[in-house]
Amino acid sequence: MPSSDARNKFFEVPELFERLCSFLEAHDLAQLLQTSRDNYTATTPHFWRHVDLEDDRRVDRLITTPAAVDALAKNLPFVHTLRAGFIFMSYYFEGVMAYLDEQEQDTTSTVRIDRPPWLPQAIKKSPPAPALPPMTRLTQLDVFFDRQYRGILFENAMRLNKPVRLLRPLAWLMSLNTTGLKHVYFSYMDLPEPLELRCLARSLSRLTNLTHLRIEMWPACWFSAPMIPILFFACPQSIVSFKLEAFMNFSHDDDGADERRMRTVQAERDENDDWEEGDVMAREGSLRNMKELVLPSMRMGYSSGLIRRIMRCCPALESWDIPCLRDNHAAQELFTTIRERVCRLRHLTAMDPWHDSRGERWIGVMSTLPEQQLQSVDFVKYQGADGFLPAILRHSETLRSIIIREALIVRSTTLATILQQCRGLETFWVTGDFGSLIAVELEEAIGAEWVCNGLRDLRITVDLNGKGSEDVHGSRDGGCGGIPTELEMDCRLQSSRKHWTTLEAFYTQLGKLIQLETLELFVWTRHDACYTNQSFTGLLSLKEEDMKTGKKGFLSLLKGLKKLRVIQGCFQARTMEAMETFGQREVEWIVDNWPALEMIELLPKRYKLVAGFEIPEHVQWLHEKKPKLNLAR
Repeated sequence: MPSSDARNKFFEVPELFERLCSFLEAHDLAQLLQTSRDNYTATTPHFWRHVDLEDDRRVDRLITTPAAVDALAKNLPFVHTLRAGFIFMSYYFEGVMAYLDEQEQDTTSTVRIDRPPWLPQAIKKSPPAPALPPMTRLTQLDVFFDRQYRGILFENAMRLNKPVRLLRPLAWLMSLNTTGLKHVYFSYMDLPEPLELRCLARSLSRLTNLTHLRIEMWPACWFSAPMIPILFFACPQSIVSFKLEAFMNFSHDDDGADERRMRTVQAERDENDDWEEGDVMAREGSLRNMKELVLPSMRMGYSSGLIRRIMRCCPALESWDIPCLRDNHAAQELFTTIRERVCRLRHLTAMDPWHDSRGERWIGVMSTLPEQQLQSVDFVKYQGADGFLPAILRHSETLRSIIIREALIVRSTTLATILQQCRGLETFWVTGDFGSLIAVELEEAIGAEWVCNGLRDLRITVDLNGKGSEDVHGSRDGGCGGIPTELEMDCRLQSSRKHWTTLEAFYTQLGKLIQLETLELFVWTRHDACYTNQSFTGLLSLKEEDMKTGKKGFLSLLKGLKKLRVIQGCFQARTMEAMETFGQREVEWIVDNWPALEMIELLPKRYKLVAGFEIPEHVQWLHEKKPKLNLAR
């Protein structure tokens, strides 16, 4: 261990100390602040690099503690990353206005910060804030407008009252960090007024190193279509990710008249307006660094002109959330643009099912791209459109993730083929909308060897009996008078043995997925909507084979899943089958063979709230053996 003198000398070298601080968390830096006076002086700037004031309770403690406010005012110049809510930002800008007022009265100062006419004079006078200097070293700015203060929840803080609007002060703050600011995130933002929109667009255009812009609008606030190109074409060439998450009204602004009106300053000049800065100009040229794009949801779909205008600027785009398109003409324009200009797409999502829920548009995008290029797809409300499976198989070697959420129609053959042909698959989710049969049939699942041996996350529903049929053991009624004949008994026995052989083949496939970390399996049934009443036959059992019927346990087939962390779905310990086949022997096997296990869904959700709920003894033993293991969702 190095001597105390050596450790002291390390902290005396500024370069070494600064390198160390870049790897430390806030609580580590807080400890260093208390070690010595020299370390306090050297550590303080690093301690204030990242400030999180989103929680209104923390802000309340800050602004009611004079020493904390003094420390804030002193160290604001060192802040690089700011995460804050409405309460702090309104308080802070009140202090900034006081700072600018003092600056105007100080005739001796040589360093002055310009105060544009459109910057409000004050935000809110209660509680009064001392003079606070503007932050000029920001690299990341995250602002949240959906906060509560002292138990009062505002539906949207920007709408509290007319004077309390932060967008212009925020735009001004961004303009003071033109070279350093790289990440900007506004959450729950209200619809900007024309002046606010122009100020924001100008500030964005001046952020020469901005890489990530994300704006989440207030859900009840519907965007106007002309605002999209105003913000999009204000982004600098450095932009890598542009996300504008909002709902958008239908627009007839195909000729761009509304957009031009919003870009233009008012004809009647007001002393508090932005007429001195002129109209907002659209950026020209491509965004060659743009990798990720999310546009607002438009119920009636994007026009061909708007979608083509945006997409032509993104030749390097890799990740895209495909929006709804207005008509087939817009779709064909999009496919042509992708073929000619946007041919590097690797990650596709389609979260907007309003106008194109069948999926023809995004299937067209997949089919337009060069073969063996896509790496991930994530779609909502798929409805069995023709061409889906061929489009997937065009990228069967490169696809790493396939997620289909709330699907309405997906054929069992499609699911089985994906497992049997997408070699590089690591994530495969398929969930159905309520009441939809979205399941892979057992016979089709084992029709061929699964090639996705690198699968890490598997979440599917399995139809154990095929096509939603009744019990595999045959009809509930027998021959004469309900008594089965000898021939019928023999047929049932053969059917049972075949079913158990099929189950073994399916579980053997699962056991080969040695990279699996998350397994979520459901049994499809038409009789009971509650999955907690169903079990996978024999899966959580170590029973020896019955030579007559073929019944046995298959848990040992999953012995190779050493990385398994989460098991969810139809694995309840209190179903009729589990009460007969799942016991002490099985839970001991789980402890010995799944060392990474963090969660296994053996008990129903919120079981602790059910009066008199009895946990089986072997499950209780498992909990005592592994107290950190979660037994319910």
